Amino acid sequence: MARKPKNEKATETPVTEEVSTQSARFPLFYTAPRPLEAARHAKTSLAENLDVGFSENANAIPLNIVEFAVAARHYPIVFSNTAPFLPVMITGLRSGTNAFIDAEGKRWARGCYVPAYVRRYPFILMENAEQKQFILCADEDSGFLTEDGDRRLFEDDGNPSEVTNQALEFCRAYHAQYEATQRFVVELTERDLLADNSTEIRLADDRKIQMQGYKVIDREKFENLPDEVFLEWRAKNWLPIAYAHMTSLSNWPAVLQRAADRAAEVQGAA
Repeated sequence: MARKPKNEKATETPVTEEVSTQSARFPLFYTAPRPLEAARHAKTSLAENLDVGFSENANAIPLNIVEFAVAARHYPIVFSNTAPFLPVMITGLRSGTNAFIDAEGKRWARGCYVPAYVRRYPFILMENAEQKQFILCADEDSGFLTEDGDRRLFEDDGNPSEVTNQALEFCRAYHAQYEATQRFVVELTERDLLADNSTEIRLADDRKIQMQGYKVIDREKFENLPDEVFLEWRAKNWLPIAYAHMTSLSNWPAVLQRAADRAAEVQGAA
C-alpha cells in the first residue's frame, strides 16, 4: 500500500461499510447449540468467568424494544435491511470489529450497556418443530462449559440446577421480548414506516466512511400518522420506543470515538 506525502490531504472518496447481520444456520455467535439433557450434561458445569470475547467481531447486535431506552444512550439503533427488519444496535464502524470490546478482547466497555443478546450466551431457546415447543440449549463450542466446576447444570438426582433454572428464566423472558419486538416491527412494516438510510462519518484524517445497508423510521411518515394510531401506540407504549430509536441516531460520532479509543488501546497493548 502506497503511503501519501505528509502534506497531502486524504482522499474524499467515501469508504462504504455495510451493517453486518449474520445469515446462517444458527443465530449470531452460536455454532453448536445442543439441548440440555441430564444424561448428556450430568457432570457439566458453567464456567465461573464468562467473558464477552465471542462478540468481538460483531459490529451489529440484535436488540429487543424493551432495551431501546437504555441502549439509545450509547449506540445507534437501526433496523436490518432484510426481512423481517429486526432492530440491531451498532457497535462498530467496520464489519468484523466490535469497538466496545477492550484491547484484550474479553470485557465490554465500562459504563456502556451490554445487550441481553450477549448476556444470554451460551444459552438459547430453540424450537423443536416436531413437538412444537422451545427447548433450552447451550452452545457446546462456547468454551463456557466444563466438566469440573461448582456451577453444575444438573443435580445428582437429574433435576436442573439453579444455574439452569436461571438460564431458562432469562431465555424465556428474552423470547417474550423478542416476540414483542416482532409485533412492533410488523406494525412499522405494514405502515411503510421503515426507509433505507445511510450515514457519512468523517474520520480524523478527513477520510469518510459511508455506513449503509440498514433502515430507520421515516420521521416525516411517523409524524403524519393518524391521531388514532398515535393513541393506539401510546396505549401499547410504542411511542417511547420510536423516539428512543430516532434519538439514538445521534450516537454515530460516539461509535467513531469508541473505535478510535479501542484502536489506541490495541496499539498500546501491542
